[in-house]
Amino acid sequence: MTEKMDMPAFVSTKAGVKGLVDADITELPRVFHYPSSSLSNNKHSDISGLNLTVPTIDFGEINNERNIIVSKIKDAAENWGFFQVINHGVPLSVLEDIKQGVRRFHEEDPEVKNKYCSKDLNKRFVYNNNIDLYRSSPMNWRDSFVCYIAPDAASPDEIPVACR
Repeated sequence: MTEKMDMPAFVSTKAGVKGLVDADITELPRVFHYPSSSLSNNKHSDISGLNLTVPTIDFGEINNERNIIVSKIKDAAENWGFFQVINHGVPLSVLEDIKQGVRRFHEEDPEVKNKYCSKDLNKRFVYNNNIDLYRSSPMNWRDSFVCYIAPDAASPDEIPVACR
């Protein structure tokens, strides 16, 4: 892969970002570059005096303060775009198993991962390595998957072995 790779060439590989990394690229393909005209020449501001801490939501208080917790989630999502949840009751071992499953899936051969590429809205597990292909300029540097579990959980055969 060359540094001059364009969007159709990148998409045709179906290897996603992981494929670029595995190919030992030395320069990021153009489809991931912001046009220089859209970049600001402003220098970074001094943010040392700002209180920039990730919003933390404590689910341990959910029985007593449900409306307050919902309000905190709404505020964090709207103003930060993310938040940390504590006291959620999910054991650390389960979280570690999930993390390992994600790693195993992304380490799979492209042929295995591409079996789960789909635009079918009825699929319970979907892998995508160009989710924002025509919606974002530049393209985002990511490969991702989603597993829909509500209102009905996916059956085990709908989930890749690496993620079970």
